[in-house]
This record gives sequence, C-alpha cells and structure tokens, in this order.
Amino acid sequence: MNQGLESLISQGQRPHASILRQGVMIVDDSELQRLVSSEILRSIGIDKIYEAAGGLEALDLLRSDSIEPGVMLVDLHMPDMDGIELIQAVAKFKPHIAIIIVSGADSVLLDTLGSMVRACKMTMLGALPKPLNGKLLLDKLLRYQPASLPPVPPRNRIRPSALDLKRALRLNQIKPFYQPKVALQQGEVVGFEALARWCDPLKGIVPPGEFIDLVSEYGLLKELTLAMLDCVLADMNAWNSLDLFPSVSLNISVNQLEDPSFANHIIRNVKNANINPTKILLEITESALMKDQAVALGNIGRLKLNGFGFSIDDYGTGFSSMQQLSHIAFSELKIDRSFVCRVSESEHLCNIVQSSLDMGQRLGLTTVAEGVETVEELQLLRAMGCDEIQGFLFSAPMPASDVLPWLNDNGARIANLCRC
Repeated sequence: MNQGLESLISQGQRPHASILRQGVMIVDDSELQRLVSSEILRSIGIDKIYEAAGGLEALDLLRSDSIEPGVMLVDLHMPDMDGIELIQAVAKFKPHIAIIIVSGADSVLLDTLGSMVRACKMTMLGALPKPLNGKLLLDKLLRYQPASLPPVPPRNRIRPSALDLKRALRLNQIKPFYQPKVALQQGEVVGFEALARWCDPLKGIVPPGEFIDLVSEYGLLKELTLAMLDCVLADMNAWNSLDLFPSVSLNISVNQLEDPSFANHIIRNVKNANINPTKILLEITESALMKDQAVALGNIGRLKLNGFGFSIDDYGTGFSSMQQLSHIAFSELKIDRSFVCRVSESEHLCNIVQSSLDMGQRLGLTTVAEGVETVEELQLLRAMGCDEIQGFLFSAPMPASDVLPWLNDNGARIANLCRC
C-alpha cells in the first residue's frame, strides 16, 4: 500500500457505505490489471468485488439479479466489446452504477467520454491512468453518492398561459432574487446578479426554468425585463438609503437590443430612479446572434455612452463568442458553470478556462466564474487569475429583504473562504 493511501485511510477516509455494501465491478481483459485493482480495493476496505474479462461477460453478470455493484472500473480497450459500448449498454438498464474509466487514453478523449457518461444519465467519478494508483482511486471513490431515484413528476401541472404571465407581471409577482458576486482579491461582495423568480401566492416560488422560455414564446420579454429593472431600481434605492451601494447585473436578450426604443426605456427608468447607471450591468447571453446589427449596436452604444456596463454571459457555450466580443464593448466576461464544475478534474477543461480568463484579462475585462460550489474550485480559479466568482459556495439567490442580513452574517466567512 502506498503512503498516500495509508495516510487517507489512517485519517478515517473510507468509501461510502453503499459502495462497501454493493461492491465494485472490475472490467478489464488483463488478468494482471484485475488482480492489482482487486488488491487495492481490498486494502481500501472493499471486499465485495466482481470481475469480468470483457464487456459481454460484464453484461451477463449485471443481468443477474444478485449483482448490483455501486461502481464499475472500466477499461476502454477490450476485444469483444470496448468500454465505450459497455457503458452505453449498462446505461440502458442500470444507469445508477457510477463509472471510473481506467485507461491510458489521452486526456481529451477521456474528457469526451466523461461527457458521454453524463449524457447517459450516469455518474462519472473520473478517469485514472494505468497502472492504477491506490490513493487516486480512493480519491475518486470518495466522490461517490448513491444515485437518487428520478423525481416523481408533479400531478396535474398546468402550463402557464400568456394571461397567467401577464397577470403575474401586472401584480409584481415576478421579482428579482439576488446572488452575490465576490471579488477574490478583496474577499468581499462587490455586486449581485438579479435572477427572475415567480412568487406565486398558491404555488410558492416558481423557478425560472418553468416560465422563462414561455415568457419568450409569448413575446413578453420586454415587459419582464422592464418589470425586473423597476424592482431592481427600487431595491437599490432601499439599499442606498442604508449606505449599501452594490452593482447589480440584469439579464437581457440580444433580441431586445433590436428594439429601437429599448435604450430609451432603460436610460429613462434608471434616470427617474436616481440610480447611477455605472452600477447597472446588462448581461447578454452570447448564444444568440444579432439579426439587426445596426439597431442593436446603436442601442448598445447609447447605453454605454450613458454609463451602463455590458457582460457577455455564459461565455463559451454558444457559437458566437468571438463575434460578440468583436462587436460589443463588454466590461465583464462570465465563464459558464458547465466549464467551472469540472475544472478541478479535467486538464483539458482547465486549459479552456485558463485561456478564457487570459483573453478576458488581455481585453481589460473583469472575469467572473459562475456556479462555484466547492472550495477546491475557488482555489483553482483564484490561482488561474479569475477576478470574481458567484455560486452556491457563497449563497443561493435570495430576496432583496435578505441581502443586508446575509451580508452582516457572512462577511467574515466570505473573507476566510477567499483566503483559504
């Protein structure tokens, strides 16, 4: 047993009880590799071990009602059925099994296969090189959580109508919830992103996934954006009266910028609320292309001229990233959660994120990572030079009334997290 593995075990690091109860299946055509893997698993404390010399043999075993491993260690190169085919086959009848790929394949291919595993609705614990290292294997196994049952779809869910949404907007039921943005160097909150939540008196808080697409479909995006802006301005005035002056980001669509009156509405509402436009950042999701560039760029120019900032949201998830950057004078670049969530386990993704951060810095943009949930992600992003982060590590989006108490209660915690 190597020293790193001994150290983890001496600290009480053990795989989840479900793994100990259900066991691990090793699928590898090399008898030596299966022997080495079995010995490492036993040293970790896993006694229930199943072995298969190929994909077809593994499938035969898994079709037995008596075998329900929690994790599979899968080799890629096998003669009868390769590891990719095996994973795809297992996903059809036992998707709750978590996968660890054991292979000498290059990191780019392993990243692709990790995405495939997740697309199969299976848990990807990671990929390991050969020969297998005990400490690295235990690290992957420690990430395991039992697969939860799929949620039961709610009964009689009725699709909101255009009239329902218009009524919700008229009654101010769609409100901004605020997620903090933290500057890593200062270790403090510097702003918030305003995210729409439907506060229905009967249904409770309705998440955006259940109504935002419908707002767009019903042609109500302009009404939603202006209603959100008015709420944000009222909240900012309330905070300013308490000597709190954060910047606030508000999402807008490219299509709205093609409305000739859009800039006038925004400028007028902010001026009437007596809020400094430099405190308002408009986030543009970059997956959409401008159809009427003359009008859209004119609106952007007028808003920039009046002090508003622009952020390119979800950078890297669409096809128009470079085109948007070349046309719009952005002040902020936001890196999407889909890259951030796996930056600690993929060298390929780490390089992509680093490249995006470097480009943002060369362009003089504030770089922001979205969806940060772990201290490990924070530490990596800080080392890579990211300016700001937001995510559940600090807070879920909260109503305006909770912002000041949350700041008072969490200032020290935020500062400590940014120093760790």
